[in-house]
Amino acid sequence: MTDQPNRTAGQLVDELTSDTAELVRAEVRRGQQEMLAKAKEASKGAALLGGAAVLGALAAGTSAAFVVRTFGKVLPAPGAAFLATLLYGGGAAALAVAGLEEIKRVGSLLPEETLASVREDVRAARPGAAAGTTS
Repeated sequence: MTDQPNRTAGQLVDELTSDTAELVRAEVRRGQQEMLAKAKEASKGAALLGGAAVLGALAAGTSAAFVVRTFGKVLPAPGAAFLATLLYGGGAAALAVAGLEEIKRVGSLLPEETLASVREDVRAARPGAAAGTTS
């Protein structure tokens, strides 16, 4: 703001509107950047969950003929299929647990720093904030 003693109310309102719009745009940009950073960090957990989904599909279908045939040499066919299903299911469960732990480590995907900054801006803009009163 410029220090002009003879500004009209309209000029002051225009200046306030401009400053408010600038602040809102800056906070939106900051929120976008924060959410993008968190999404990038969470991508490792999402990739692990994707791997778990692939192995889970293999466990459901037990389509790995080699494993079933190999076990079939020492076990009856149903036992070989069951053992292969258990192995793929165990792998899927392990990847799912690792993926969920990774996502929990990242935490909330909300732009928490930006939200806190906006809350501070709102508190500062409240009437009486400059005088040190709270509402």
